[in-house]
Amino acid sequence: MHLTKPLNKDNQTAEELFAARNERLHRDAKEWLMRTTENCTILSVFIATVAFAAAYTVPGGPNQYSNP
Repeated sequence: MHLTKPLNKDNQTAEELFAARNERLHRDAKEWLMRTTENCTILSVFIATVAFAAAYTVPGGPNQYSNP
């Protein structure tokens, strides 16, 4: 078990080196996640709206031509 963080020749830890080399990938992943979240939110609202309408619609619709 190491109690110190080993440094490379540029005096960076593994975590710092990883963050520096993958900054663009991290930024792209965050943007993709935001777009995906927005799309899923829109889809879930649409599904909830359709489910609500289906739950409160009378099956067969109103019969306007029958005798009471």
